Amino acid sequence: MNSLTLTAKAVRIGLLATATSVAFSGVAFAEEQSDKVERIEVTGSRIKQVDMETSSPVTVLSAADIALTGEKTVADVLNNASINAFGSWRGTSGYGSGASATSSVNMRGLGSQATLVLLDGRRMPGTSSSSGSTADTSQIPIAIVERIEILRDGASAVYGSDAVAGVINIITKKDFDGFQLDYSLEQPSVEGGDANRFSIATGFNSDKGNITFTYEYYDTKAVMDRDIWKMDDPSYGDYSSFSSVPNGYYNTGEKNEDGDDIYAFYSNSDMCEETENVSNGTDGENNGRCFYSYGEVTKLFGDLTRNSFMTNFNYEITDNIQFRGRGTASLSDTHTRYAGTPVSTNYPVMSADNQYNPTGEDMTLYMRSVQIGERDTLTETNSYDILGGFVGYAELGNGLDWELNVQHSGSTTNAFNYNLINDDIIQSEIDTGNYDIFNTSGMSYTEWDQQMTALYSAAAHTGVYQGKFDSTQIDGLASTLLYEEGDVSVAIVGGVEYEMINFKQTSDPESAAGIISGGSGGDDVDAERTRQSAYTEVQVALPANFEVSAALRYERYEQEGTLTGPEGQVTNSSTFDAVVPKFGLSWRPVDSLLLRASYGDSFRAPNMGEMFSSQSLSFEKAYDSVWCEANPGADENYCATGNQHKTWFGGNPNLEAEEGNSLTLGGVWNVTDAWSLELSYYSITYDNKIESVSATDVIRDEKLNGGSPFVTRGSDGKIEYIESGYVNKASLETSGFDFATSYNVETGFGDFNLKLDLTHILDFKEKADAESDVIDWAGVQDYPQLRGNFAAAWYYNDFNAAWTTVYIGSQSADFWNDLGYDYIVDTPHYFKHNFQVGYTHDWNGTITVGVNNLFDEEAPTWYDYAGYRDVNTNLYDVLGRTFYLRINQKF
Repeated sequence: MNSLTLTAKAVRIGLLATATSVAFSGVAFAEEQSDKVERIEVTGSRIKQVDMETSSPVTVLSAADIALTGEKTVADVLNNASINAFGSWRGTSGYGSGASATSSVNMRGLGSQATLVLLDGRRMPGTSSSSGSTADTSQIPIAIVERIEILRDGASAVYGSDAVAGVINIITKKDFDGFQLDYSLEQPSVEGGDANRFSIATGFNSDKGNITFTYEYYDTKAVMDRDIWKMDDPSYGDYSSFSSVPNGYYNTGEKNEDGDDIYAFYSNSDMCEETENVSNGTDGENNGRCFYSYGEVTKLFGDLTRNSFMTNFNYEITDNIQFRGRGTASLSDTHTRYAGTPVSTNYPVMSADNQYNPTGEDMTLYMRSVQIGERDTLTETNSYDILGGFVGYAELGNGLDWELNVQHSGSTTNAFNYNLINDDIIQSEIDTGNYDIFNTSGMSYTEWDQQMTALYSAAAHTGVYQGKFDSTQIDGLASTLLYEEGDVSVAIVGGVEYEMINFKQTSDPESAAGIISGGSGGDDVDAERTRQSAYTEVQVALPANFEVSAALRYERYEQEGTLTGPEGQVTNSSTFDAVVPKFGLSWRPVDSLLLRASYGDSFRAPNMGEMFSSQSLSFEKAYDSVWCEANPGADENYCATGNQHKTWFGGNPNLEAEEGNSLTLGGVWNVTDAWSLELSYYSITYDNKIESVSATDVIRDEKLNGGSPFVTRGSDGKIEYIESGYVNKASLETSGFDFATSYNVETGFGDFNLKLDLTHILDFKEKADAESDVIDWAGVQDYPQLRGNFAAAWYYNDFNAAWTTVYIGSQSADFWNDLGYDYIVDTPHYFKHNFQVGYTHDWNGTITVGVNNLFDEEAPTWYDYAGYRDVNTNLYDVLGRTFYLRINQKF
């Protein structure tokens, strides 16, 4: 009888993957120990089987592969994967609702909501900042990860609606016996960004079961924007009219040659010269503006401290029934910083009769509350996940495997936004006539600064946001081998799931009322959702090594949300349901070659945040091509690409469900025992795709369509504010190839393992609506057509070394240049080389030292000049050469 347990078999397969390929786990197993072969569950199918390779392509990253990357978190490892073609979100300062403290995965460029993340084969709980739709992969202790399996095609029929682009299955170590310590230190060449990670793992095995416990502490220091971007470059021009030295905008009473009113700015030239981080744009006679260099004080990446806990356990109740469970928890604090608050939700006005008005005309004020400090945000994110269930086997027919589980998870995000400004108070204080904000009376700088501090202190506000998400799921399944005779067998699995989800977000009353500048407060939301699913999957083995599989799932969502805003309570409800199939075919003409194909429909219901999130205020960078091209040279600051526009962003209760389908074709070939190849073609069609529309998108559409109801402009033609949110795109089509190869060489001076994986995107065609033209984004800036990874590892006795290379292909600026954005430039090829060496000592431990970005390769920028955050940080490394040390000790 085979003595390997299911988990042990999985461990062996993971090790086999290390020796065979980063992209697939090999075709042949080691010789079985008996005629009876134990079946295991493989990502992509719920039917237990012998072969890791199925009709769906799966990338396997073993613990050894993960170690070779030198990355410190699971999120960083996944961001480097070639299938993550356009990069993934990494939390950065300046984003509300807790988003600055999370990371996500974006497979095939279809969005994080279209990628399902599993932890040990079960849905990983989502974050409250995403209303539960997106998992934060950075929360998982990297020391406990045994391997990561990436299913590279749609699997809605198998796993549910979110598995549109694919599935990430993070598998943790379970049969661990003993005690293990891990410590790693990382130091980038830039100022800040130092990271420390410490973890403890312990496990105990008995003849009845096992239990493991892991704790990880992770700490990383902030990285300031001023240490990354070239702010001393003469071409740098990202300054704001919202300045610590106020600017006043007024009607001069004069007319231009077209008969239009002429407006001008007033500011104190002397104060401009004396104030830190302010650039003097006046003529020296108080005409013009003082510009504030906000990038000097902001944090690109915040200070982060996270404590993570995980436990896995199972206990054999009887010979055929096992109780298993899992518990995870993560508690993190993130400190981010944006520049002092621009008083801009409601612009203050200095009346013409104010004793300190230097122009005698009503003045719209552009102010920034730098005197009371920067906008610091503390984001506390706490999440937990508890699973308990029974796994059993019954002697019915050819044997019946069954499961019954209960899972409860939750996430809470508390964000405290300090040094915001109450617009109503600012206005009332200015109206008192007690504040000489333009220093018309000739105060000393110290006296003027104290008066500005008093003004802003009177209006200071701490914004509070809380988001809560919780989910309870009950599910069960049963599987069996219905028929087996000769070369023919039929296996089947069926199951049901029921999930109840609650989502609630609240802001402090002042932010919800829209009278606070500097935050992202919005209406209160209270939403609930139920999901009911039933599925079945059949796998048929046929003569001549053919295998056919089919899956079918029915899924129904019922959701309701109540928004409490200025208009009172508004309740919206929706129901979405669909039946989605999937079919697969594989053929092994010879033992070393597997040919396969799969097709499946996909379905994703809009999540509660996309439908019910309230209007919240942000300030998005965007170039106003409509006004700036009509008024060349009229206002260089306004026309700077880093200029920020007031943008109201919210959900859309009229969203429809996304639908689509995916096709994959390919094969796996073990050319020799040492050399393996895989090639896969994929094609995905995605209709009604839900996307957030950026300020740049809104302005672009306004230009193309000759107007937009979502852009409100002032009397001077400049943007006052933009309305944005979630919309259903008419369609998206993408296709491409995945290629992977691995080669092992054994020599007298060590064993070598070479691996290469590439993803080439043929097209990424998007159609905004039925009347719009199709845009193929493949190869356009931020949409590289080619991504890849190369790894070369060497093992000799107790020593090892590795060289890895991350490659991102070039991108063209032609699309944007043709629209008039001449300052956008082509993006060159990008190579990041990493190197590490390791030693395994006699005391059962290892020491590894390495350098990521060995040659200090600079990330390519968007523009032909230096700008603020002018690099896609979701795609490229901006920290430069980074040294790291990793110590592992087992007891």
